[in-house]
Amino acid sequence: MTKSKKPLLVPLAKGQLWKMDDKHIEIMEVGKTLTHYRLFQNQKRVPISLGGISAVQAYLKTNGAKLIRKTAPVKVAA
Repeated sequence: MTKSKKPLLVPLAKGQLWKMDDKHIEIMEVGKTLTHYRLFQNQKRVPISLGGISAVQAYLKTNGAKLIRKTAPVKVAA
């Protein structure tokens, strides 16, 4: 018997930036079941969308997204 392993989905975290062919997704906030994200190409002001974590992960997987930035940049108080 052979067991088929499901590919592990990368857990979503605040500040992640994912790159697809012509689009980017930035994860803004992650809750228990929902996530806030921005889907953009080259725009500066993009509305924040809300979706289920599993739906966003499936979208990233089906579109072959690559993780560019793992977490939000740290702001240093001056």
